[in-house]
Amino acid sequence: MADLVTHLATAFFWKAATRRPHLTSFVLGVALPDLVGRAPVSALQSLHRHGVTAPDRLVEGIAVLHLPLGFVPVTLALALLFEERARAAVWMNLLGGCFLHLALDLTQHHVGKGYMLLFPLTDWDFELGWIGSEATVPYAPILLPISLMCWAWRRPKGEPEGEGAHAVAPGSERSDGPGSAG
Repeated sequence: MADLVTHLATAFFWKAATRRPHLTSFVLGVALPDLVGRAPVSALQSLHRHGVTAPDRLVEGIAVLHLPLGFVPVTLALALLFEERARAAVWMNLLGGCFLHLALDLTQHHVGKGYMLLFPLTDWDFELGWIGSEATVPYAPILLPISLMCWAWRRPKGEPEGEGAHAVAPGSERSDGPGSAG
């Protein structure tokens, strides 16, 4: 959990530093590799400890979603849920968040293999090994509130909350608030 908090806080720091829009899709992107590639694998491993076994191919297939081979098509599929005029910006922010996530993960040292960045072209693995994978635990409780305050302080003037009007999924309704004309 602390690792995910660190990823989220870093996304807010990044957006505060760059003052770029589309915070929501960027933050989702930074969490996405763990949400689609790590959480399901952890759940399957937990089930395994209770006697329920999943096929190794299923676990390996899900784990690929934590790598570029997996998260690039996932981010594209998510971006396609938005109106055409917003898709490119949403996709770039989802993808940027995923790559920021991966960059942070590469700083960690893991027992076993590192990240197979060029999978399936090669099984070469890489990690920088600068910090332990749980090194951020003591800092996580304070890191997220500080990063949120930095983003709120540095948010571009006039930027709407969330993704704005351009990021409404087709067919969904959007209200600009109480008493709006639609």
